[in-house]
Amino acid sequence: MLDELAQEIVKELQEDARQSFREIGRKLKVSEGTVRNRVRSLVTSNTMKISALPNPGKLGLNFMCVVCIEVKVGTAENVEQKLIKSPNVYYLCGCTGTYDIIGVFLFHAPAEFDEFVKNVIAKIPEITRTSTFVVMHVSRSPWEHNLDVAALSKSL
Repeated sequence: MLDELAQEIVKELQEDARQSFREIGRKLKVSEGTVRNRVRSLVTSNTMKISALPNPGKLGLNFMCVVCIEVKVGTAENVEQKLIKSPNVYYLCGCTGTYDIIGVFLFHAPAEFDEFVKNVIAKIPEITRTSTFVVMHVSRSPWEHNLDVAALSKSL
């Protein structure tokens, strides 16, 4: 769990990751060194990552779908390793319930997804069934909304 200062530093970096540690320190009324040390700690502990977050729609990736995948017992991790080799996999996780794997996939057009199904999904013998949901619109996305770390920390 993050303390209040760490939460504020994360919030500042979410708003503008290019601002200097000195500027963040000035805003939060702490030293530049304190900010630098906190950021280093957050990054090395894998609590936070500083990187560019591209908007898939602006890159022409306008066909997004959620694919639920059922696999043969004990093969989920193997299937996941095969799928994550594709650049079209935006998010992939193992889960419980009817399906074993759920993924979000990005494509330029439906035809590209069709080729993915034929050339990737269909060639993985451990996959026994899929169910695909085409995204019609996005209500909340990581490129439009920051994770509210402070609010989520309070909900614990």
